[in-house]
Amino acid sequence: MAAPLPGKPHLITFDTYGTLIDWDTALRAYVRALFARKGVDLDVSSFYRDWYYGHALPAVTGPFLPYRELLTTTLRTALAAADVPLDADDGHDFGDAMAAARPFPDAAGTLARLARHVPLATISNSQHDIIRESSRLLGDPFTYVFTGEDVRAYKPDAALFELVLEKAGVSPHDAVHVAQSQYVDLPRSVPMGIPTIWINRHGQTLADGTPAPTLEMPDLTQLASVLGFSPDGEQ
Repeated sequence: MAAPLPGKPHLITFDTYGTLIDWDTALRAYVRALFARKGVDLDVSSFYRDWYYGHALPAVTGPFLPYRELLTTTLRTALAAADVPLDADDGHDFGDAMAAARPFPDAAGTLARLARHVPLATISNSQHDIIRESSRLLGDPFTYVFTGEDVRAYKPDAALFELVLEKAGVSPHDAVHVAQSQYVDLPRSVPMGIPTIWINRHGQTLADGTPAPTLEMPDLTQLASVLGFSPDGEQ
């Protein structure tokens, strides 16, 4: 059973991509432009799903690769699997598209309100030269920023969660984790006893065997209020 929300969290940790940053739109746009340049007639959405679920997601549990390399390698593998002819530079700037992805409209304001009262952290399956730009777009609200680069492992490995709790000096039940991914976040944060809010932006059904979160929300608009902070940031 998921841990209950604390009366007042001592730390709020966030997954960034898919939760705060709309990377899906940015990466689909990259693939669309790549196909246009190559004259490829493939459905972008179908290819994107094949890339993510068939190549990128499995790669985070494989041998560690820096995230830019992981993006390039998995995209090229997916292109080859779709019989798309490869050029030497295909995918080499995929990480730039991720870094340039825009925040969701509800993200920056919510983070700014919360940061007035409690330390915020991002623990991200990315790397620092990517998250640095994303954090800037969000208004640099984080006290702690950790990526897979710091622990040479990606969620759902426990290492990022353990690192941020240790550095913040906070026990799992006094933190709250806010995340969109039922594939790399919920399977780790919930069993660790971290109260977890699932930001289910796409109306997904929780997969069989995935631990249920403490709370499910469609977006971030009510997050500050749910955690005990009024919408205008006053406690």
